Amino acid sequence: MPFPRASSNSAFIVGISLSAPTYLLYILKASGLSAYGVDNPEVFAGIVTYGLLTLLLFVIDIRSLAPKALKTSIPWVYFPTNQAGWNYLFRLLGRVLVWLLGIATGAGLLAALQYLMKLF
Repeated sequence: MPFPRASSNSAFIVGISLSAPTYLLYILKASGLSAYGVDNPEVFAGIVTYGLLTLLLFVIDIRSLAPKALKTSIPWVYFPTNQAGWNYLFRLLGRVLVWLLGIATGAGLLAALQYLMKLF
């Protein structure tokens, strides 16, 4: 099985998959159906760990932690020195923004669900 590759689609899906369980835990605790919520230290640690791992794997792309496009003549220093470096940084920034959009979309959809649950 090949290693996952970061794309805007994977960033959006990971954003939704981060916000959906978090918001569902909030809804379940607020309605009294669960004793555990996001304020529980173990649950919070799990959510933060999941968020950082998925950010590293599906948004930043673990293969690009030291990209050739940002390599300089100084060892261990990475900075955009040409157009390829700037293109790489803008693609990365775009994936991070799509990830944040996925988080906002998931939270917004579940907020609407919570509102509908209160109506009925």
